[in-house]
Amino acid sequence: MRTPDRETRGSVALLAARLTEAAALGPGAALDRVDQVAAHGADLATAASAASLSRALELLWQRGWLPGEAVAAVPKQLTGLITAAIGHECRRYPASRLHPTWRSQLASLDATPLALASPLVPALCLVVELVGGLMALPQLPRIVPGPCESDAPTGRSGVDPRVMAKVRGLLTKAESTPFAAEAEALSAKAQELMSRYAFEQAVTTADHPQQATARRLWLTGPYQAPKAQLVDAVATANRCRSVFYPRLGCVGLVGHDTDLEITELLATSLATQSTRALTHAPGRTRAYRHAFLVAYAHRVHQRLLTATATVRPTSTALVPVLTSREAAVDAKFTALFPGIRTRRTTATNPSGWQAGLAAADQADLHPHRRVAS
Repeated sequence: MRTPDRETRGSVALLAARLTEAAALGPGAALDRVDQVAAHGADLATAASAASLSRALELLWQRGWLPGEAVAAVPKQLTGLITAAIGHECRRYPASRLHPTWRSQLASLDATPLALASPLVPALCLVVELVGGLMALPQLPRIVPGPCESDAPTGRSGVDPRVMAKVRGLLTKAESTPFAAEAEALSAKAQELMSRYAFEQAVTTADHPQQATARRLWLTGPYQAPKAQLVDAVATANRCRSVFYPRLGCVGLVGHDTDLEITELLATSLATQSTRALTHAPGRTRAYRHAFLVAYAHRVHQRLLTATATVRPTSTALVPVLTSREAAVDAKFTALFPGIRTRRTTATNPSGWQAGLAAADQADLHPHRRVAS
């Protein structure tokens, strides 16, 4: 004879399967199964929703996704629901068995307990929509070990937190100041700190095996293609490689940990600065704005290459370590992204192009310019 607990667990599993079936069948056939689940009351419906979402998330982790990426990939109206579902699912993973990237992303999520709003049927329809959306997300390259995998490391190398704090402070001021000259000087100082630190680290770790890692940077719309080009401009200048996922709106990055930290931080700041500059540009057509952002990325790439060359040490000790790092990055990139094709971004609006170049000039990144601290 089954106990009530077993009966409840069996009911939850059955109702969770109904929700998963509804997600697989699509909106037309979903309502009947949603009504079946709702008829059992809020408590069982909530438990079934949690079980269905947990299974969908578990399969998503197996397809290479990370918690923060799952949140970024769903529509905004489902953000609260998926965040709560991730919090519920990941409570069963011991923190000591999680990769640092997992721990960092989970810590950044403001997860609340999973609860269904009233009335119950519309709330369950949102659950079904989210489960269906998660099921439809594609396979991604595995860039870090999944939850509780035995080879998950306990730490990750990267930029010294004190250096990162200084750089973040400078870029935050550059993003917020209304004065172009001040933004130029602050960005220049940030680039100087980052470039010098990267080369110093390369020299001091010359005797260590050079390894490459990967991460993904999610973009906001619209104009994601030129925004991805801006990320690539920063990545190339910092010895990283990138690949754009146009359907998902994210950029995959491969490089040394230090270079990836610098690339992500600087690319995010420059994207903010370019968006602000675009709001003050005279053109309003899509062609103008697209050309503006493409030109901005083009000029930033030129200036970052110049800035990197300016602070690069003349010591020959840097040559073999950078060569070794480049080989490690290329090998990792080829393993993660076989068969990648190069795609060129074009711009057809001359006035937008010129305005974008001028805006990039305002975001001057020459690292030899000094700012009094």
